[in-house]
Amino acid sequence: MKDFLALQQSLWDQWAPHYNAEHQERDPAPAADFLAGLAADGSALELAVGTGRIALPLAERGVKVTGIDASPAMIDELLRHRGQLPVQTYVGDMADVDTSGQQFGLVYVAFSSFFFLMTQARQAACLSGVARTLAPGGHFVLEATIPRAPGLLAGRQQIGIRELRDTHLSLSATTHDPIEQIIHFQEIRFDHDGMRLLPVIMRYVHLSELDLLAAATGLTLAHRYGDWHRAPVTASSTQHISVYTRAGEGGDAS
Repeated sequence: MKDFLALQQSLWDQWAPHYNAEHQERDPAPAADFLAGLAADGSALELAVGTGRIALPLAERGVKVTGIDASPAMIDELLRHRGQLPVQTYVGDMADVDTSGQQFGLVYVAFSSFFFLMTQARQAACLSGVARTLAPGGHFVLEATIPRAPGLLAGRQQIGIRELRDTHLSLSATTHDPIEQIIHFQEIRFDHDGMRLLPVIMRYVHLSELDLLAAATGLTLAHRYGDWHRAPVTASSTQHISVYTRAGEGGDAS
């Protein structure tokens, strides 16, 4: 597990100085509003907190957020923007969630970060940790890409233009191993300063597999939406917001 953690730390340390700029068009407000409505006890744990893209606006809504991330550099970026907001962070492995016995009414992982665990065993271990950490009546929220969404699994190798301007060219290159469910990404940017590479490695999980892994740890699906505005999931949905509770507890996420 240490090898997987070290690899992800290395990848996201490279991303840290560029992450916010790369995702500046993604409005975190709908996610923060959705999650704030589920943080009944006013506390939340974010797995793969990164630069605080969601944690900081969630804290602005009065929720005390604890964040875990494999990358010290990503956390450093978060701390640069935290100010006086109630966000605490620590470097760690979300496959081995350890909160020293503290439980949270809300645990969440966003933007397909669950896929960065890279193996089914590590993903199962993460869900086991969530089940231990979730307070009675609490909610676990997972946002991720739907693997069969158009384009993601269209071929074994792909390359696409993300942005073409007079000043720069941004490309995305991917390779796909359908047996291991592994996708390697390389975000490539050419500009007057040269070339920049930002790599990503993920193991995607189909919805049926995710629900089985969750059920094995005592988590049960309460709701599933197509976006943070609670649109229904359809055959054309590109992402899902899945809300789990501890088995037998139910829960209202509507």
